[in-house]
Formats: sequence, structure tokens, C-alpha cells
Amino acid sequence: MKKFDRPWLIAIAVLPLALTLGGCSLLGGGPNIPNVPGLPGDGSGGDGDGVEEVVEGAGGGDIDYEEGSLPADFPVADIPLVPGEIVIGMSMGGSDGRKAWQVNIKVADQSVAETADDLLLDAGFSNESGFAFENDTYLVVVTAQDTSEGWQVAYIISETE
Repeated sequence: MKKFDRPWLIAIAVLPLALTLGGCSLLGGGPNIPNVPGLPGDGSGGDGDGVEEVVEGAGGGDIDYEEGSLPADFPVADIPLVPGEIVIGMSMGGSDGRKAWQVNIKVADQSVAETADDLLLDAGFSNESGFAFENDTYLVVVTAQDTSEGWQVAYIISETE
């Protein structure tokens, strides 16, 4: 089993913050978050820049936070994603040089959400732990949830080497 490194801890800790401050675009745009002393950004919540600044400050590294798209460095050729609307995409680098990503996708329905595991298995990932999918390069945790706005699939991916 691969050890969980710092980018994983940051990704897991930051996800609720990112969704809250980002206003989850499924809810019709970001909330107006007033300027609060100590929080960076203009508080508009509209483009995710404030979220990116908060996350970078908490993690001490470079974070690429995107609403509605994948980060530029996401390994599209290596990680198969379910078809749907990307809600958020985040990329972060660890002090050890490895990267981690968080991607949330709104999908059409439960049947689409349930294809996430098979897509990873078909791409050569194994799931011996029953918790995470892994290959020689990546460790992937994928979850699906029925939200008030429909089904979402969340991916947390970390480079293992």
C-alpha cells in the first residue's frame, strides 16, 4: 500500500473549503463573501482566485484552482474521467515534487456515476485495497454522491513516484 503524503492531506483538508468558498457553480454562481481580515482576495467568490489564494496560503505551495475546467497540468491521458460537467478542478504540488489533483464532475445520473470504477479498471488500475485505485504512477480515490443538484463524482489523485 502506498503511503499518503502531504499533497493528499492538503487535498482532503482543502476540498470542503474550496467547495464552500468557490460557491459550487451548481448553485448558480459563487456567493459574495465579504472581505475578512486575514483572508486574501476581493471576496467576490466569482472566479475562484480568492479560493486559490486561501488554499495556497494554507498549503504553502502553488495551487491551480479552476471552476468549470481541469487544471492545465491534469494527466488527461492517464486518468479516465466520467463524462459530465466539471464543477471544480484543483492541482497542487508537494514539497517532494509530486503532484496531487482534485476534480469534481456533475454527471447525468447514477448510472454514469457508477462507471467511474470500471473506467479506472479498464485503464489498468487495480483496486486491491478496496479503498483506492492504483497503478505504477498514480493513486486515485473516487466517490460518487447524490447531491441536491444531482449526482457528482469526486476524484482525488496523487502521484506515487
